[in-house]
Amino acid sequence: MSFLRKGFLIGNDEINILFNVGLALIAGFIIAAGYVIGNRSKKYSKNFTITIFFLPVIMTVVIPFIATDLKKAVSLAGVFALVRFRSIPGDSKDILYIFFTLAVGIILALNSYVIAFAITFIISILYVVIKLNWKASKDQVLKITIPEDMNYNGAFDDIFKKYLKNYSFSSVKTSNMGTLFTVSYNVRLNNIEDAKALIDELRTRNGNLNIILCDESELQTQTL
Repeated sequence: MSFLRKGFLIGNDEINILFNVGLALIAGFIIAAGYVIGNRSKKYSKNFTITIFFLPVIMTVVIPFIATDLKKAVSLAGVFALVRFRSIPGDSKDILYIFFTLAVGIILALNSYVIAFAITFIISILYVVIKLNWKASKDQVLKITIPEDMNYNGAFDDIFKKYLKNYSFSSVKTSNMGTLFTVSYNVRLNNIEDAKALIDELRTRNGNLNIILCDESELQTQTL
């Protein structure tokens, strides 16, 4: 019984951790809110938002138990590495946001509250401002599926010159057991209104097979 009573005693360290957890919840909410506001003009992952909300809390609980133990710190680094390589690759800005969130949690766990919240507010505000005012590149990815007996070298140049400011060959790969090829180009339209006309003419050239024209970020989302 004395062991149980001792195990459930709340000391100064436990009170400090609980206090840090409360602050981490506030910081996590600010970070998640900044991510949502910055990405409100397009689709974003709700699961990722929940992750960055709770990450500071997890770090404020874990760090005090490994701060003085090198073996535990190395073990935690191994866990993070495992999670990183087992996860689906995401946008580079999302990976940066993960590191930002982890850093805030670690700083809170070290009781540096002013620095933690200063970083939280500054980076969150900068993220929102940049995301809402950054003009996206007009470059797009064009993927054209062609039959295996069609020579793709220069096959669409006349159409490209008609509708595109510039274009460059990116890659080619086989599909459908080698009976089809998918040729990729980096392109920039003369006018966004030309997209349908471009696709219509390409369809007459490739036998009405699949054609994809989209931003690179959208293409990555489709392939996940």
